[in-house]
Amino acid sequence: MTTGSRKPGAGSRAFEPSLIARVNAVVRRIIGAPDYSAYLQHQTAHHPECKPLTEAEFLDEQLTARYSTPGSRCC
Repeated sequence: MTTGSRKPGAGSRAFEPSLIARVNAVVRRIIGAPDYSAYLQHQTAHHPECKPLTEAEFLDEQLTARYSTPGSRCC
């Protein structure tokens, strides 16, 4: 058995910032949390002529939309 020049943990995949960001985005979608960065990406890609909302305006709009339809809740 040779030890070679393997570093500890070599071969195991370390968490990369992009992987963490993707996992975070998936979790936010699952729990229904608003994702401001995804909103900004969508706005710049599909509506470049429109000024995007500020983060506070975006969150307020998302919360209003979520809780303005009482038929979507069980209680």
